[in-house]
Amino acid sequence: MDGFSWRWAARRAAWALVWLLALLALAWVGLRAAGWLPGPPPAPTTVSTPTTAEAPPAEAPPEAPLPAAPESAPDPQPEPGPSDPVPPVPAQPTTDPTPDPALALLNRLRAGAGVGAVRAEPDWQAGCAAHARYLVRADRAEHRQDPASPFRSAAGEACAPGHYFVSSQPGSDLRRALSYWVGGAFHLPQLLDPRLTRVASGEAQDAAGAFRSAAVLDVRRGLGAATGEAYPVRYPGPEAGLELAAFPAEASAAEWPDPLVHCGLSGAGAPIALLMGPGVTVRGAALKVNGRPVPACLLRADTFRGASEGDTRAGRGVLAAQGAGVLLPHAPLRAGDRAQVSFGTSAGRVAWSFRVR
Repeated sequence: MDGFSWRWAARRAAWALVWLLALLALAWVGLRAAGWLPGPPPAPTTVSTPTTAEAPPAEAPPEAPLPAAPESAPDPQPEPGPSDPVPPVPAQPTTDPTPDPALALLNRLRAGAGVGAVRAEPDWQAGCAAHARYLVRADRAEHRQDPASPFRSAAGEACAPGHYFVSSQPGSDLRRALSYWVGGAFHLPQLLDPRLTRVASGEAQDAAGAFRSAAVLDVRRGLGAATGEAYPVRYPGPEAGLELAAFPAEASAAEWPDPLVHCGLSGAGAPIALLMGPGVTVRGAALKVNGRPVPACLLRADTFRGASEGDTRAGRGVLAAQGAGVLLPHAPLRAGDRAQVSFGTSAGRVAWSFRVR
């Protein structure tokens, strides 16, 4: 073929193939970059949860040095070591937020006579309440419990020897009973006994029986030993006097043993008492009111006579237990009176004066 060169044609075909391959390569790269062609899977991403470790506590800043003590200051005492026990801190006294008004009145009576206070014994309270219930349910007035009674109890029997007060009126309580005992010539010395440190009480009501109310006070189990310095005990005391607003002006009616039988009186003023202690005998007494002698009946252990032999023994026993003498004015003292009392005893004469308020 004229003018045709196979060499030139082959060269042109080779260049065309090169350009075609170049275009195909560029196209493949573009498609790969655009994500249109599949590629190898991406490597997995591992998420690790960090472990939270507690940070070490920050160190406390060093304490500032204490200022040096002045030269005039005394040397500090060494701290107690194992061989030097630390002295105990004394306990602070506690006050009962709801004090028993009857117990407060009893301690007021004792304080006026110069005698220490008593405290209530919780372990005996239930027994005294049981004896009070026995008195109103069994309609009995006694310092014991009938073993055959369905109302008897061992705890009540333990409280029975103490003071008791029964009434046909409902609502009589320990305060009323205490007023009666203070006016009783044979109950009063036991309330003022300086050997007494603990008491217990109980009350009961029963509308069905003859006795509708009762109150008891245990003055036996709380007796301890008293030193000679505890006596004499004088009532009313020279400083406190007789407080008519708190305590009776007349001797209690129906006291047992009945002191009025011995005195031959139908009534008398509130008792004036002197307790000298065991082994001392009262021999005589005299009373002046506002400077003038007034009649008064003396009860003493060697001469008292009751309505019966049993009453006589009981009355003498109460008086002898504390070397007591009890003086009953024939007429009650009145507010504003000044009384002067003198007792003759085997240990000497005891005299004092007091006012009636």
